[in-house]
Amino acid sequence: MAIAKLIQWFKNRNVRKKIEKEIRALAPEVFNDYLYRVEVLDNGKLILNWANEGFLRFSGMTLEDLVDVPWNAVDPKYFHPDDLYLIRERVSSLLSGHSRTDEYRVYAPDGEVLWLRDHARPIWDPIKKKVTQIYGSVQDVTPLRKSEIVLQDQLSYISILLDSTEEWVLRVNQAGKIQYVNSSGRSEIRKQFGIELTPESKILPLIAETHREIFQAQLNKAFSGAKVKWHFSKLFPIQPNSELEVSFAPLLREGTIKEVVLFLKDVTLRTVWETALLASEEKYRKLVEVSPDGIGLHADGRVMYINEAGLKMLGYSSLEEVEGMQIVEFVHPDSRKLVGERVLRAMLKSEPLEPIEEKFIRKDGSEITVEVSGVAFDQRGQKLMQVIVRDITERKKAEHELGELRKKIVQTNDRLQAIIEGVKDSICAVDMDLKIISCNTAFELIVWKVYGKRVTVGQRIWDIAIDNAEERERIVQNWSRALTGEVFKMERKISGLVKDTMVLEISYSSIRDESHNMIGATQIIRDVTDRYQHEETLRKSLEEKEVMLKEIHHRVKNNLQVVSSLLSLQTDFTDDPKLVSILKECERRIQSMALVHKELYQNDTIADADFTEYLNNLLVALVQSFGANKRIGYSIESQDIRLNLDFAIPLALVFNELVSNSLKYAFPGDNKGEIFIVLSKIENILSISIGDNGIGLPSKVDVRNSEGLGLQLVGMLLDKLKAKWGLESVGSGTRYKIELPLSK
Repeated sequence: MAIAKLIQWFKNRNVRKKIEKEIRALAPEVFNDYLYRVEVLDNGKLILNWANEGFLRFSGMTLEDLVDVPWNAVDPKYFHPDDLYLIRERVSSLLSGHSRTDEYRVYAPDGEVLWLRDHARPIWDPIKKKVTQIYGSVQDVTPLRKSEIVLQDQLSYISILLDSTEEWVLRVNQAGKIQYVNSSGRSEIRKQFGIELTPESKILPLIAETHREIFQAQLNKAFSGAKVKWHFSKLFPIQPNSELEVSFAPLLREGTIKEVVLFLKDVTLRTVWETALLASEEKYRKLVEVSPDGIGLHADGRVMYINEAGLKMLGYSSLEEVEGMQIVEFVHPDSRKLVGERVLRAMLKSEPLEPIEEKFIRKDGSEITVEVSGVAFDQRGQKLMQVIVRDITERKKAEHELGELRKKIVQTNDRLQAIIEGVKDSICAVDMDLKIISCNTAFELIVWKVYGKRVTVGQRIWDIAIDNAEERERIVQNWSRALTGEVFKMERKISGLVKDTMVLEISYSSIRDESHNMIGATQIIRDVTDRYQHEETLRKSLEEKEVMLKEIHHRVKNNLQVVSSLLSLQTDFTDDPKLVSILKECERRIQSMALVHKELYQNDTIADADFTEYLNNLLVALVQSFGANKRIGYSIESQDIRLNLDFAIPLALVFNELVSNSLKYAFPGDNKGEIFIVLSKIENILSISIGDNGIGLPSKVDVRNSEGLGLQLVGMLLDKLKAKWGLESVGSGTRYKIELPLSK
């Protein structure tokens, strides 16, 4: 019934206009909100046809701007783009006849983004069966929204701080229920005690029975406004050895204490340390006394204690001498400002002081260089400073000497590098991984000539032949031998890419450290191409000369053979036995010389003759020439002796004469016997023993002054060779002893 009357009342247009006029007059005075009215035309368009002065001021419009102007309810010029969907949904809902209250963002005339709370109520026309008007009230809630954002940021910041702290934070209400637990508290209590803390769970049942009463008492004190702290051993019943320090802090809300914040700190380790520290205090005192470093303690800038090492370092004999003295009295004036700043910083921040160098003054006034570190700490409410002083005078001296030594090493290294660079030989060193650690310019140049590659320190040595698998394998094998400690040298003939055929003499050796451990290998390369070519030329020349000399010896031998044959023919044309004997002796002498030349050209070398082989041939020829090969034997004992032509020819004649004498006179008639020759060489002396087991020489014969041509020839030849010779005393037969010095 009331609704029907209300509808009828609104139908009276004159009355409605009167009311609207009164609303327009009263709205600016009564409301702080921004009021507006929107007409909904039959074609569905919206006309903003009235707004109070607050709305007009806010939007920067006038009443004239509102007359019959279509209103775009979702104009992006006015509304924030993130809220356009909400605006469209809102308009659709209002046109359906539903009241709406929404918050959205708009742009003020100066471009600032503002938050508005819009209460809108559509007017439904039952005759037209549609919404014909929409009345609205807008409030600027921008300050409220900004405050909420700031508050949210503060709450987020507080939450982050609480979650980052190592302390366990709980919030408990008056009913004893947990309202909040930070992340470290939740995880550590679960990990250490197996207790899962969840919101709305009661805290007291989780506490060990022995502590519940005192825990509740402390909680009550906090709810009464007091801040309290308590140390609990085994607060939770699960873990047997736990020490927790719990702080109870009241939390005010709207002027009353509604919750208490609990801060739990695990001090188990600290308690153990404190107990151990008290137990070891006496041990620590003894360690301080025997410490080689000076250890001191001072408060308010005055000395309280210095150990024996510190007293000795400063030149004092007892603690009584220094107790109570100002610490600046021990500090050199050059260091006092720095020391004062360090002590002040340590006292204020309680941070350890890093070791630095300072100068101290001893009792006798002499200076001492020390290294000082320290730490400040509180003890029984008093701020103390402990310092550790180390005498570094010897160290500074050693550092100075080390610096000088390093300079000398650098100079030596520079000189050595200059020497290495100055030599013509190519030098390269590698480590155990075959990486080049050093090489001179000559090595880089020869690598370029041979392989056409550039070499750098740090690359693998086999990379210089990366395109040749066979050459790379050879390089690795040679260096690997050197890295096993082998020292060797080789010659290689290489056809280079940049330079033609080269002959290289390569020496490898290992590199060891001071402990004789293998750390690498080195290679020295010498280009011996010119020497090799010169040697090759000499070798060919020598071969040619050797062929020529052999030919000469051959021709000399042939000529001697011809002379020997002529003498042999001459004997056929004479009947004089004496002349025949003379011719035969000359023939044998020439044959003995011919045999030497034959031995020389038949040997591998023409410089020396194999004298043992020569003696065999000589004895065979002599025995046959005398026709005594069936009754006279011979033996030769000799080392491997080779003689040049200057010794071979004279000795050949000597042997010819002495053996011929034995064959002619030692075995008269058909007597049988033996001729023996013994040769040995000791250092540069050739020792010869030649003789027979025949009838021997007559006692009156003097071999050195003989009238016979043979022995005279022997004496003349041996004297020319500077040999010592003569007869040896033997039981039977004849024996000559000859000692011939050979040239070195």
